[in-house]
Amino acid sequence: MSDTYSEADLSACLTSLGIRAGDCVFIHASLKGVGKLETSDPDGMLHALLVRLLSAVGDTGTLVTPTFNFGFCEGKTFDRQNTPATGMGAFAEYFRTYPGAIRSKHPFQCVSAIGRQASRIANAVGRSAFSDGGSFDAMLALDCKILFFGVDFVETFVHVSEERAAVPYRFWKTFTSTYVDEGISRQLSVDFFARKLDIVPEPLLDKLKFNRLLRGASVIKGVPLGAGQVSICRAAELVVTLTAILKDEPLGFLLGR
Repeated sequence: MSDTYSEADLSACLTSLGIRAGDCVFIHASLKGVGKLETSDPDGMLHALLVRLLSAVGDTGTLVTPTFNFGFCEGKTFDRQNTPATGMGAFAEYFRTYPGAIRSKHPFQCVSAIGRQASRIANAVGRSAFSDGGSFDAMLALDCKILFFGVDFVETFVHVSEERAAVPYRFWKTFTSTYVDEGISRQLSVDFFARKLDIVPEPLLDKLKFNRLLRGASVIKGVPLGAGQVSICRAAELVVTLTAILKDEPLGFLLGR
């Protein structure tokens, strides 16, 4: 296994995973997980990676990445166009600022999208980002694929299943702070299906258990690239599978349970 990979290797990987023109692809990326992309792109590795991904879905496709920032929940101002993503990795922040990217309206669990369906996803508003009518619901309606680039599993779409299963370790909580969009400021209140932090032990998701289950059921499939692996699944299949499991065994995927 090499610590580097070429742009041709990347394109072959995406093709092998079944990414096609017209697809909607939600990307979780940890660049260090696959090593260094060897590229002659004068704008660097991040640009080369994004260009290859855009090429894979074509003019009719859409790419999406999480650009969360939880400062709003701490009473900080959220500026839709300018507040950076935090904890999402270098690719997500590069993506957010890329020409043509549109950020969704949610003040902390927001995504950024580029492509044919970007406006549809960015303008979707539900009770939460994961509720009916929200941006993740819009991606599900587009039969979105989830790409785990250099990372085994990230639980973002699990939150859709948690809401649908009405898991008992979460509750609806309202956050209010200042929201800025296109320079216009206002107070905004947003509901969030938050963890009950008074539960002992703290209700934290067992991501390894989710990962083993979904790969064992062939919901998630991967191929090697560089120093690691890139994997893919249909978001709808993941959500349906996990919603059924969480309804039957709502505490079964918490750490220490």
